[in-house]
Amino acid sequence: MENRDARTGNGDARADNAKPKRKMTVAEALAWAWGDELPKEAATHEGAIAALQARSAWSTILRYGETHSVIDRAPNRWGCVPFDASSWPHADAYRIADAVGNLTKCTVDVPGGWHPMPWLAAIDEALARRALDDTMRKATIATDDGLVFRIRPDMLVVRFAILGIVPDWRLDTVPAVEFEMGANGKPRWFVRRTVQTVAENSDRVMTETVEVDGWSARLKRPVAGAYRRSHFEPNPVPAMVARAEYEIFCAAMTMLAAELTGSLETIEITPIDWPVQPWADSPEERARRRRGRILEDISTPTSAKSEPNLQAKSTAKKKGKALAKSR
Repeated sequence: MENRDARTGNGDARADNAKPKRKMTVAEALAWAWGDELPKEAATHEGAIAALQARSAWSTILRYGETHSVIDRAPNRWGCVPFDASSWPHADAYRIADAVGNLTKCTVDVPGGWHPMPWLAAIDEALARRALDDTMRKATIATDDGLVFRIRPDMLVVRFAILGIVPDWRLDTVPAVEFEMGANGKPRWFVRRTVQTVAENSDRVMTETVEVDGWSARLKRPVAGAYRRSHFEPNPVPAMVARAEYEIFCAAMTMLAAELTGSLETIEITPIDWPVQPWADSPEERARRRRGRILEDISTPTSAKSEPNLQAKSTAKKKGKALAKSR
């Protein structure tokens, strides 16, 4: 089978140029490409897959198809389970796949002061700082160019194209402060003690502070200086990470809309309507507004300092950044 794709101008165009272009959103175009067209291409042989994995950014997408599909055959190079009767996908599907592949060249900078739930500080400032720290550890990574989000935008888009899954940013219940309880249902107490240890393979004595049980079984009460550990319930960190991924997803969809507009033979891309921060009117945000706290209004489009942006990596670093904007 000869390998043809949009880059060489080949592929099955089906003489659609004479027909009016179909109007599709980016979401509909992705669903069409990955659901109806790209599965028509058969899986490549093992040697081609090995070469693809060695040289192509699509190797991660290929692995995604392998790990998120219960199938009896290998996925093709687009991460799709091939149809029983293989044929050539439409040329526009290849162009859409290429545009998604270009997202692998993008990094997503963490905006200064980024915080998906700033109102948590009104509940407990220390726990809010801890939640943000946990979120940053899970969602970001430090690079030579600064702090960037860990998740790749192309992976979010392909996951949406194949499974229709959007990062679930919802947190329907406002977190409350609860204290840590033991297995017996009674409060747990802790105390800090200074202990001395001998360093391994050395005679050097080290002094360190450790956290130990602060409950006195003999006195049936906490020891002097004991404290309780608190936490948010429900834990907001998973939703905070998902909100970072959602903003990246919106930025990627906006970039795809710009790249695909006017470049497809049979499809006219219509404006997208993904809200940049849909949690602005979520239950916890409405509760926050009822408390009357004065925080940045996130119901309006945010500035470049508080929105993730996509920046293509190249030898000549681009200055322009594509930002997702709510319509």
